Amino acid sequence: MNKDEHFSEEQLNAFVDGELDPEEKSRLFNEAERSAELDSRLCQQRKVKELVKHAYEDVPPARRPGGTPLARTGFLARALAAGILLAVGLSAGFIGHNYFDSRQEGPVLSASAVSEPVAEIENYLLHVVSGEPEHMLAALEQARYLLESGDGDQFRQVEIIANEKGLNLLRSDITPFAEEISALQENNVVFYACSKTIERLEEKGVKVMLVPHANPDYTALDRVVTRMQAGWKYEKI
Repeated sequence: MNKDEHFSEEQLNAFVDGELDPEEKSRLFNEAERSAELDSRLCQQRKVKELVKHAYEDVPPARRPGGTPLARTGFLARALAAGILLAVGLSAGFIGHNYFDSRQEGPVLSASAVSEPVAEIENYLLHVVSGEPEHMLAALEQARYLLESGDGDQFRQVEIIANEKGLNLLRSDITPFAEEISALQENNVVFYACSKTIERLEEKGVKVMLVPHANPDYTALDRVVTRMQAGWKYEKI
């Protein structure tokens, strides 16, 4: 095993976030000076962090096609009005570059079909960071809208990741939206509870109880980067 393999991606993330204790930080610095591979991994983590930070800042409110704001629909009609959604595309930085470079050519179309371009279904990751009920509601309404606005027989995947105060959306003892979450899960919406946020709460003595089937195995950063690299659309609540 190479020495730098002793350092997990979680440790590198913690280093970039300034969360390692002095002893661990010194050990990582010393090892990086001797390992070009570890040094490269650290540089990549910093680049990803800065890219995601940039994605979170100063992006316009998300709207439905045609400029209509989010509307209350279905089982969420009795809840609060939808909040502001922030969207970011994949046109900037190396993630967009990797995405377009990695796309595979589709099957050859017949002459009669060439004039009718086939639109690719867009999958979405919604990111909840606010504990305000109207922002939580906005994520749930947007997820429902995205499911209902899919194109024909194409299946659209929708996921919601919650961290910071937004984790309250998925805490069974706090969330006001347990029924709505369950209904969306029945329609294949996947919910992720940030493992780093859970860890921090538990360090403070808070027992975190999640709604059924919420997945606590990823950090918000890891999930956002993974899905954006796979070409998913990203919206921050």
